Amino acid sequence: MFRAIAILCLSFGFVAPAVAGEVADYKGPFPTTVLYDMCSKNDQTSREKCALYLQGLVYGIRIQRQMTEKGMAVCLPEIAPEQARARVIGLIDQATGGRPENNKDGGDWIAMMALASGNLCDKPKRR
Repeated sequence: MFRAIAILCLSFGFVAPAVAGEVADYKGPFPTTVLYDMCSKNDQTSREKCALYLQGLVYGIRIQRQMTEKGMAVCLPEIAPEQARARVIGLIDQATGGRPENNKDGGDWIAMMALASGNLCDKPKRR
């Protein structure tokens, strides 16, 4: 779940380029100290990264709950950020015929659909 949420954040390009002394872009699970540094610094870039990371996390948890309540829980397999990015761009291109400006869906929704597509959890069989 944690990785899926972080991947959603990265799929939107929410992470700014790193410079010396700055928190590096997300490349996978990170220690608590990295999260603390990112969220405790007062520079604008660190604060934006922290806010965007937490917004993605909160959004992902809410969406997962809603999907689960509707019997459509997502079981996202291990996926690299570049694979997630390619899936999101591919779905946008497919849905819009290569003209994303014609799509009125929210970017968060279409990114979630791109990652969830084909990854719904198997429903338990009733006895």
